[in-house]
Amino acid sequence: MLFKSCIVSIIVVVLGWLLAKIDKREHILERKLSLNDGKTIVPWISETIMKMINYIKNHKHNLINIVILYTLAYCSFIFMSPHFTSPHMDGDKYTSIFFFAFFVKQHMMILTLLLYYLIYRFFYGITNKFWLSSIITYTAVTIAIVADAIKIYYRSEPILPTEVTMVSAYGDILEMIPQIILWIAIIGIIILTGVILFCEVKFPQEKLSWKPRLLGILLAIVVFDSSTRINHGNSIVNAWLSSYGNEPTFWNQEYGAQYNGAIQQFLNNIDTNIMENNSNYSRKRVNKLVEKYKKQAEKINKGRTNNLSTQTIVFNLSESLANPNRLKEVELSQNPLSYIDSVKRNTTSGLMISSGLGGGTANMEYMTLTGLPVSNFSPTIATPYTQVVPNSNQTLTINNYFKKSTAIHPYRGSFYSREVVYKKFGFQKFMYLGGKYKLKHKMKIGTNPYLSDETAYRNTLDVINSYKNGQFINLVTMQNHLPYSDYYDNSGDYQVSGDVDDGEKYNISNYSAGLSYTDKAVQKFIEQIDRINKPITLVFYGDHLPGIYSNIDGNSLEARETDYFIYSNKYARQHGAKNLKHVKYVSPIDFIALTAEQTNSKVSPYYALLTEIQKELPTIKVYAYNNGKNPVFVNKKGKTIKYKQLTKKQKRLYNDLKLVQYDLTAGNQYLYKTKFFIIKSVIL
Repeated sequence: MLFKSCIVSIIVVVLGWLLAKIDKREHILERKLSLNDGKTIVPWISETIMKMINYIKNHKHNLINIVILYTLAYCSFIFMSPHFTSPHMDGDKYTSIFFFAFFVKQHMMILTLLLYYLIYRFFYGITNKFWLSSIITYTAVTIAIVADAIKIYYRSEPILPTEVTMVSAYGDILEMIPQIILWIAIIGIIILTGVILFCEVKFPQEKLSWKPRLLGILLAIVVFDSSTRINHGNSIVNAWLSSYGNEPTFWNQEYGAQYNGAIQQFLNNIDTNIMENNSNYSRKRVNKLVEKYKKQAEKINKGRTNNLSTQTIVFNLSESLANPNRLKEVELSQNPLSYIDSVKRNTTSGLMISSGLGGGTANMEYMTLTGLPVSNFSPTIATPYTQVVPNSNQTLTINNYFKKSTAIHPYRGSFYSREVVYKKFGFQKFMYLGGKYKLKHKMKIGTNPYLSDETAYRNTLDVINSYKNGQFINLVTMQNHLPYSDYYDNSGDYQVSGDVDDGEKYNISNYSAGLSYTDKAVQKFIEQIDRINKPITLVFYGDHLPGIYSNIDGNSLEARETDYFIYSNKYARQHGAKNLKHVKYVSPIDFIALTAEQTNSKVSPYYALLTEIQKELPTIKVYAYNNGKNPVFVNKKGKTIKYKQLTKKQKRLYNDLKLVQYDLTAGNQYLYKTKFFIIKSVIL
């Protein structure tokens, strides 16, 4: 380790100085400590020091380059902790990230330094210009560190490979960045260009021959390409990194970045495995499971009269919606969701356990549409939309049971590859800004840059009224997306008190004002669908809490609780729909089963499994990524339940779901060749 090396060097220098003092006084060491070539120790030390000084003078630019890269490596650890504390669980002892990174994780800092140096050598090999390569490396690394720090602050996780590959979304991301920052970036690029030109002219460095250039390029390619084998247990790179001290910590990506450094944690996430191998997986086992739930579906369907395909179902993901009043740390002067709370008191409602905090919208979509929990995936699967769906030959979603299905998102369509994903899911239309199917209504509130929830509902009503038969609509709103600036004229109505600083109070107040507009928009939408003479059921849920609460424990249940309700309009209630008993906690995978039950609709064998899961199994904590091993649940009282505490029946249900998920996402998709997804006369 570098720290230990420094200590040893200091000890050697001090000992040399003491020996020199003794030698000078007594002249004894000249006889006893003579070297092989006749030199005594004092001249030898002096000569060595002079050589070191000359070496530093001759290679000062290269050494400065290494010092800068080492400093950046240190920064890539300390800025991964928003509160500058070492990674720790609640109640555990911890120290500062500065001490932790330098003294505990020095070996990982050296590894980060080497990775940064390889990036520099790659650019040097291509350009053969020292200053150009150095400054490009510094700039790229700095941008990456800043981006990681910002994302960790808001979403408690660093930048992941799947986000870097969303090239089509870069333009949309730039539009979300304030113009002043873009201008600063442009000016910075101009200044850097000037600095590079000045240094190349004023301090020209010796050009490399083709051999070291090629060696640098090849070494960088080999090392970074080896990251595709990091998570393969039998690979050389896995064995070496494990023995060296790499701790991926996929269950908590923020901790992973603090343990390993931002760049190594990024590389840890490149080699992905969808699910751990299931030793019980076989065609015979799958067929047996199909027969089991065919019988369960027949049993359930005896008491149901409606067909899901004749209903109009709206799944409404409300961006960042979660009532701040529920948090212990926050007190609001008034309730921004008073109408929604009144609806929740009179219909199927409760709290949804989100897999995200401050982000992860697409994961909630994936679970609600497929019925598959993301917690059963490998922790390296950060976003199924971009890592699982593209690799699947087929993906069954609830909209497949309807002749017409539409996705609506009043923003850009490129995030999380929604354009590709929705097409693969079988949606006939995807309405978004700039898309083929236009959004007719485009209203905003105050200075909010995003389209309002009211305008989202207006576009949804147009789709509902355009087709007289049953259809499925997936609506993802955008109004309450961060940042939370002073957009509205009613922000002052939501005064915040509690253990939060002024900056947080400002954000929470503005966020709450936005929620109040959502509340009014929902009320208007429900009143409108109540006047339509066809069965309409609205599944309304917030996807996650906004990333504006610094005092909240990200692993606590309250940090993952969002509001949900399922509302059937008057016509639907007159034709068999019924409110269910209050279901306090649900997972996103439960909405399909709850919707079928509330609308009194028949189910397929697969949805019979989901129905049993919802009724018999405690709610799955979908934010506990663990490869499906030792899963964690929440009972009706909000208490954590471990797998070993489940009954035999509950364990069988969970394992059946895991087997289904393995077949559909990582296995041979045997289930698509069976009648597992058939509802009576509806064949998929």
